[in-house]
Amino acid sequence: MKPVLALCILLFGSCAGFKNSPKYQLQNDFYLFHQPGQKPTRVYVNVKEDSIVVTRVDQTVDVVRGTDEFFKKRTLDIDVMSIAFKYRPTVFDFPRQLNTNFNGNIFIGYRVDRFWLDFKQTPAGTSKQLSHRAITVGAFGGIGNTFVSPWTTGNRIADEYDGFILSRGFATMVGLNNLTVGIGLGWDYLTDRDKSVWIYQNKPWVGLAVGLNIN
Repeated sequence: MKPVLALCILLFGSCAGFKNSPKYQLQNDFYLFHQPGQKPTRVYVNVKEDSIVVTRVDQTVDVVRGTDEFFKKRTLDIDVMSIAFKYRPTVFDFPRQLNTNFNGNIFIGYRVDRFWLDFKQTPAGTSKQLSHRAITVGAFGGIGNTFVSPWTTGNRIADEYDGFILSRGFATMVGLNNLTVGIGLGWDYLTDRDKSVWIYQNKPWVGLAVGLNIN
């Protein structure tokens, strides 16, 4: 199993331990709230087993029963992030590449979470379902490895080895419940003796980002 795949499985498998995080579930906290046709207002939400109590700081909000309810929260986002694969454009006539080397990053960004309680009329009565979506934009930095060879150094070296790299970049990710994926734009910096001849040194790449919130 490739290291990056193992890391992704670890990230997804760890999500169960974060199921009570306010990033993924509606919690007892402050939100912007509205129903269709209303202006958003800041409220405090108290989540109970069979109901959601919405209260303004000074008074209780007039909630229309059986009508969809929308909640929004803006927060600082800190994620453990991995790039599942990197697409590298053609460099010095070397063919474009799709790399899946090991990497690990810390992502810091601005996140908006949106929850909505959807009411539907069915023959058995009114059903309700709470859904969640999120979007986050920010920067990341981390470490990884890359294959260094005569082909990736313009035939300046004869060795083949896995080099240690530092990565940095920007990413935009979307969240669906506890899964966060998106697109990253980054640059890699080879740290060893061959950094001056590595053809991808500080060259841009685009990759699939997979994140797990840790705050």
